[in-house]
Amino acid sequence: MAKPVVDYSVYLVTDSDLNHPSRTLVQSVEDSILGGVTLVQLREKDLGNQSFIELARKVLAITRKYNVPLLINDNIFVALAIGAEGAHVGQDDISCVEARRLLGPDKILGISTGTPEEAQKALADGADYIGIGTCFMTQTKTPKRTLGPIGIRTILEALPANNDLKTVAIGGIKDDNTRRVVAHSAGSNGRVLDGVAVVTGIVGAVDAKLASEKLLVEYKAGREEGLKRVQGELFKGRTQVESVLQTLPQLLVTLREKSPLTHHISNYVVMNDTANATLALGGSPIMAPSAMEAPDLSKVVSSVVLNIGTLTDSFVDCMLVAGKHANAQGKPVIFDPVGAGATSLRRETARRILNHMHVDIIKGNAGEISTIASIIGCDTESIAMRGVDSLGSGFSNPAAVIEAIARRENCVVVMTGKTDYVSDGVRTVAIENGHEYQGRITGSGCIVASSIASFAAISPNDHFAAAIAGVLAINLAGEHAGNRDDVRGPGTFRAAFIDEMANLKPEQLLTEAKINTISLRS
Repeated sequence: MAKPVVDYSVYLVTDSDLNHPSRTLVQSVEDSILGGVTLVQLREKDLGNQSFIELARKVLAITRKYNVPLLINDNIFVALAIGAEGAHVGQDDISCVEARRLLGPDKILGISTGTPEEAQKALADGADYIGIGTCFMTQTKTPKRTLGPIGIRTILEALPANNDLKTVAIGGIKDDNTRRVVAHSAGSNGRVLDGVAVVTGIVGAVDAKLASEKLLVEYKAGREEGLKRVQGELFKGRTQVESVLQTLPQLLVTLREKSPLTHHISNYVVMNDTANATLALGGSPIMAPSAMEAPDLSKVVSSVVLNIGTLTDSFVDCMLVAGKHANAQGKPVIFDPVGAGATSLRRETARRILNHMHVDIIKGNAGEISTIASIIGCDTESIAMRGVDSLGSGFSNPAAVIEAIARRENCVVVMTGKTDYVSDGVRTVAIENGHEYQGRITGSGCIVASSIASFAAISPNDHFAAAIAGVLAINLAGEHAGNRDDVRGPGTFRAAFIDEMANLKPEQLLTEAKINTISLRS
């Protein structure tokens, strides 16, 4: 008997305790298959063998009716007794090698994995697929730490690019995060998830058929985007830098005409300055750190700034909710990982943000960008951290670093310093404008993030242009302020700085810009 061919796209894992009370578990299985579920695992931790076998036979009758494979969780005896297509085992259950010996070569065998080492061992031990998790927090398990798409990607990249081992993500997978999980976890070795395993999102849904339909649509969309990522398709067809620079004056004109509303979840130290800077440039800020109003605000704001300078549980909760809803509304998210490498809390918060949403633009100094690179698995030179500042001169090749991060995250990356760098993974520029006093007042970097957010709000199709305009506008204002006769030092500079943002003329973004294009790719 040949091993069954399995489509892992939407993989239902049952749980009687979480099954919706309006129907039986068997009905949930049938409804989910009608909605597009391609594989079913019967997981019943609390049933004895006889009761498990009785339930498994009922479920098998349904799965066979629709030609969908059935796997049994952690009970090889039941799998063999009913003639199921295979089994799934955990790391603390029977070994993969022993399970394969008992099942034989023609059954499907899967194993749970949570580290690259476990994934590599599963491949060596003869598994047909691995369940990678836990992705997000879930009702079925309480893991010490979730992987998120970044952790899943790390595991995918630990596997050979070309072999028959299939990969499935599990843990907190729902229709509103499936697309991002699948697309964002695509590995640099070309691997993209072969499926998503779902428990509560299907069996706990009011309508299991509809829930399954949505999940299948989102999985297919995520896989298509993931394949485009690994094949480089997302980075093709972008306009030349010279053409982008010509648009900068009009961006400032449009910003002042539309005065877009930007949601700031920012730190207390600079909140007043970032609000005033946004107003001076022509935008409109709202400083709202409550998660309760973030969903409503996402419908009316034009962009969102996440600044982790002030870290409280309520601020972080608001950031996660605001970012998720901004993604759903198609509003750009700008992430300012202030002091990301200074403490474990800041690093973990940055990781949570990058895992839970798509960030359109990341802005940070060299130390912060180094931490981001480490979090997402980009190899760069290490930079020590002191508070929110980096030590030393920075990266030996900053342009290459931010280009690599931008490609890996499919976003725009801005690295601030004596020279500022901006890259979208294809186009990279260095901006030489600015004044030394910008580095001698608190919050100048946070102001840059706010400026970028305002420009991103009116440039939804080119965040690269928005990032350049946002950095350049602030740097030109800094130059103009620093050169004023009435500026005697950082204190007088701060007030003049805001004035010059308001006084900035659109044409100056072209005539006074000191921008060099950096060619990193042939």
